[in-house]
Amino acid sequence: MNLLAHLLLAERTGTSFAGQILGDEIKGRLDDRFSPTIRHGIRLHRAIDGHSDAHSSHRRLRNLFDAPLRRYAGILVDIGFDHALARAWACFHEQTLEQFAHRAQHRVIAEWPAMAPFGKTRLRWMETILIGYREPPGIQRALDSVAARLRRDNPVANALPALQMHAAAFAQEIVPIMNDLEAVVARIDNDTRVKP
Repeated sequence: MNLLAHLLLAERTGTSFAGQILGDEIKGRLDDRFSPTIRHGIRLHRAIDGHSDAHSSHRRLRNLFDAPLRRYAGILVDIGFDHALARAWACFHEQTLEQFAHRAQHRVIAEWPAMAPFGKTRLRWMETILIGYREPPGIQRALDSVAARLRRDNPVANALPALQMHAAAFAQEIVPIMNDLEAVVARIDNDTRVKP
């Protein structure tokens, strides 16, 4: 899952939005430099990614991508799911996507730890990014961003036509995978939540 799905699942469990963002940035063992709430959010992010990657919907969609995109299919499926989630947002949330994105950006900034790998100024575009997942130009921005962060030359920035070609498959799979992830995350959150 990508940014939008992670934040929705954080809201569903009442866990840290900032921890969900940091889940992609913080690698390895978690230490005390982050609060227990942030650490819990990072752990939950990792669990979401693990369950999502192993989900049958994720596997089916990865198999839709041919070389040279096949190598990056996991990343592309995560972005494709956020696009499908944004398009079907009314099925998942009572607020509009714009309202959720605005609130999510403010919550992430309010929770953001001083020792994060990047500062709060990088977060000022979050609302635009979340809303952008609904339309092709926003997906292209996400693809460009991922392509730039990868260490070697890659075709990720050129994947929009493939994602558009498989949009119906993503739309068909978004409800089952989100329902399954919500159940898994609720169980994990209940088992691992830091007790006061």
